[in-house]
Amino acid sequence: MTIDLIIQLIASLTGTGGLIALFLITEKKTAAQLQNTRKMDEKWQQIIAQKERDFALLSDKYETATAKIERLYDDNSELRNSLDQVNTDCAVSRIMRCDCIGCTSRRPPFGTFDNQIQQSHEE
Repeated sequence: MTIDLIIQLIASLTGTGGLIALFLITEKKTAAQLQNTRKMDEKWQQIIAQKERDFALLSDKYETATAKIERLYDDNSELRNSLDQVNTDCAVSRIMRCDCIGCTSRRPPFGTFDNQIQQSHEE
């Protein structure tokens, strides 16, 4: 009985093209899987391309910011040096000023002229 059933199954599959359908189903399934894999690959390639563009953009921004920071450090150094020079000039002028406001011969109150200044102030 089981043999008859198997024989009838084989006969019906070969008679109606069922056996060929079984092979075609597996081929269609494989083709569909390959197509899905291609679609997934395309999506991943798009994601990778977008990330590469983002990385390039961020790299450019980083380089621009780094250059700006370096330029600001240089400006800061120049301003610091200029301020040091101005402060030095101010200190020198304070040292060199005459303490006597009504003096007609204003000279620094130190150095080779100390004696002359003291004499002029005493007069």
